[in-house]
Amino acid sequence: MLFLSIHPKHVQAIVEGRKTVELRKRRPSIEPGCMVVIYATTPKCEVVAVATVDAIQVGDPETIWRDCGEMAAVSEDAFDDYYDGATKAVGIHLSDIAVFKKPVSLRELRRRWEGFQPPQQYRYLDSAQQKFIAARETSLSGCVTS
Repeated sequence: MLFLSIHPKHVQAIVEGRKTVELRKRRPSIEPGCMVVIYATTPKCEVVAVATVDAIQVGDPETIWRDCGEMAAVSEDAFDDYYDGATKAVGIHLSDIAVFKKPVSLRELRRRWEGFQPPQQYRYLDSAQQKFIAARETSLSGCVTS
């Protein structure tokens, strides 16, 4: 399970369904079907949802913009700024967004996971952390799941 740190405005776009591709500069070691945890960075500082990875697309920034720009819900200028000088871009295609009924605060994560520090980009969760996340009550398309 991959833990992604994402700016709150992008998290909001994911939760609303306007953003289905998360952009990164490095490809994480995950495959389609893997679950990702969506953590909203400062000022929110909370885990708000989980999603499924549909696909991971790697290419030069021009190709990723052409194929994923609209799904990434960012302006072309913001995209260009993010990938300035980069030769590789990564688009993580997300689906099945399940929003937590109650977000998990950074304080709660640190209480449960000793020494926890949210990553700048991403990190992998151990089995105990995965169980904690998987046990959270979520809402998917208006339905409650556990």
